Amino acid sequence: MDIKAKKLHFIQEVLALTNEKVIDKLESLLKREKLKKAKNTSAHDLLGVMTKDEAHDMKKEIEAACENINEEDWK
Repeated sequence: MDIKAKKLHFIQEVLALTNEKVIDKLESLLKREKLKKAKNTSAHDLLGVMTKDEAHDMKKEIEAACENINEEDWK
């Protein structure tokens, strides 16, 4: 299958999707791939790269890591 046929098949598959989370993940993946190719990336370009669930998970991990205090580091 050539690239044009693959693209058309993929578009048909995406159009048939009903699960919004899957669509969000595909959109996020496409944005990430686009950013990899971009040479001059600004913070504005990063908007929407993560889904809300991914951002929530990252926030929880950061909060958990920041709450761990190693007393030895302060001596």
